[in-house]
Amino acid sequence: MMNQSAPNLFAGRYVLPEGDHSGTISVVDTMPWQRCWACGSLSNESGDAFCNDCGAALDERSYRAILTTPDALIGPALVPTIDAEEVRLLLPEVVAQVTEDDLVLTLLHDHGPTTLAAPLDELAALDLGITLARLLVYLHDHAMALGSLAMTDLEVMPSGRVRLRDAAGLRRVEADQASTVVRADLMTLAELLEQLTVTPRTTRRLSEEAAVAAEAEQPGLPLLLRQVRTGECTNALTLLTRLEAMRAERALPVCLRQIVGAATHVGMVRDHNEDSYLALQLAANNNSSFQAIGLYLVSDGMGGHAAGELASGLAMRAAAQLVVQAYLTQALDPEHAYNQVEVGDLVRRAVLAANEAVVNEARTQGNDMGATLTMALVVGDRVTVGNIGDSRTYRYHEGRLIRISKDHSLVQRLVDLGQIADQDIYTHPQRNAVLRSLGDRREVEVDIFHERVRAGDALLLCSDGQWEMTHDPEMELLLAADDDPHVICERLIAAANRAGGEDNIASILVRFADTPGGI
Repeated sequence: MMNQSAPNLFAGRYVLPEGDHSGTISVVDTMPWQRCWACGSLSNESGDAFCNDCGAALDERSYRAILTTPDALIGPALVPTIDAEEVRLLLPEVVAQVTEDDLVLTLLHDHGPTTLAAPLDELAALDLGITLARLLVYLHDHAMALGSLAMTDLEVMPSGRVRLRDAAGLRRVEADQASTVVRADLMTLAELLEQLTVTPRTTRRLSEEAAVAAEAEQPGLPLLLRQVRTGECTNALTLLTRLEAMRAERALPVCLRQIVGAATHVGMVRDHNEDSYLALQLAANNNSSFQAIGLYLVSDGMGGHAAGELASGLAMRAAAQLVVQAYLTQALDPEHAYNQVEVGDLVRRAVLAANEAVVNEARTQGNDMGATLTMALVVGDRVTVGNIGDSRTYRYHEGRLIRISKDHSLVQRLVDLGQIADQDIYTHPQRNAVLRSLGDRREVEVDIFHERVRAGDALLLCSDGQWEMTHDPEMELLLAADDDPHVICERLIAAANRAGGEDNIASILVRFADTPGGI
C-alpha cells in the first residue's frame, strides 16, 4: 500500500478519491464500455448504454481498488503475478491492473454482501478449511504469506464456491521469515474456522493424562484446531492432509452389509396388534462399489381398537415416504457425499411428517389416537436415530446392549430426577405414562442421535412390549446366542410372551458384517 498522492484521473480513465490513497479506495471507471462490469465483455463500443453480450447498463461504475508501486506490490495487487489459475480463483477477483508512471492501480470485483454466516456445520467447515489450506500450501511454497483474515473477507460466489473478497495481508516474504509466517497463517486459519463453527477453545492441561482426556472430549475438527494453536501441526501441507482425511472420514461411510430380521406379535393379553414396523433395505453394487442403506422403524399405536393400529401405520408410512422421496435416490449416486447434519435434519423431518399424519387423522376421526416412533436411517456404518415416545433403539456392541434412544415417559423423568432407580421403571404403577408422542400436538420435539457401527455390531429397534417384558440383560443373552437376526427376533418375541406378553411386541434386528465380494 502507499500514502503518496496520485493524479485525480488515473490513466485518463479512473477517477480517484481526494486525499489519502492508502488502503482500499473507491475509484470510478469513466469508460465502463471498455469492459462490462457484469460479464467482462470487451466487445462494446463508446456510446453503448448497455452491454451487447449480457444487457447490463454501462453507466459509470465504482470499484474497490488499491494503489501501489511496482516494486512494492502487496495484497490483491499480487494476484495477477500468480501463475496458477486454481489459486487465483481463491483470491480476490482482479478486474484490471493499470500502470501509470510509477504507480499501479488494481481494481477488484465486488460481488456484493454474500459473506459466510456462522455457524457452519462441520462438513462445510472442513470444505472451507481444505480450500484455504490448499491456498496456504501454494503461497508458502512460493515464499508468500496470506496474512490476517476475517469472516468478512470471505464471499460466496453464485456457484456456491467460496473465495476471498479481500486479502490485504498478502505479501512476499524473505527466507528468514518463513517459519514465523507459516505459524501466523496457520493460526489465522484455525481462528477463522473456530469462529465459523463457533468452536469453544480448550488448552493443553498440565498433565499428559488430562491432555489426553481433553482430546477425547473434543475429537475431530476442534482437536485439530487446538493442535494448530499449540504448535503440534506445524505446516500447511500437514494441515491440508489432516483436513482431507477428516472430510473423507466424515463423507464416505464404511460399507457394511446389513442382515435383517423382524417380527411382531399381539402378545398374551391384547386382542389386536397396534404395533407396526418397517424394514426397508437397499443394497447396490456398481463397478465394485458397494452401497448399503437401510430404513428401519417401529411404531407403537395408542388409542384403542381401530385407532392405535391406524396411528402406527400412518406414522410408519409417512416417515418412510419422506425418506424415500427426499433421500434414497440421491444417496445411491456414487458421487453423493454423506452429510451427517443433512441426514439428521431429514430424520427429524420424517418424524414430524409422521406426527402430522397422525394429528390430521385424529382430527378427522375425532379421537385421541397417537403413536410412539423410533427409527434408524443407516448408511454404511453411519446410523441416525429419530425417537419420540418409549419405543427404543439399541446398539449391540461387543456383547453389550447400549440404549441409544431415551424414553419420553414419566418413569424416565423420575429416573432422571433421581427419584426412582433405573430398575424401578419395570414395576412403577405409572410405567405406561408417555409424556411425548405422535399425535399429541402439531409442534413436537424430536430426539436425534448419531452413532457409528462396525462389523459385528447390531441395531435393535423394539416397542415397549419387548423391552418391558425381557429387560436388557435377557435381550443381551438372546442376541449373543445366535447370528441369525430372524431367529433372534422370534426368540425375543417368545421370551416376551413367556414373561407375560402384557402388550403388543415388535422387534427389528440389524446385524452388520464386512462386505468382501459385495452383497
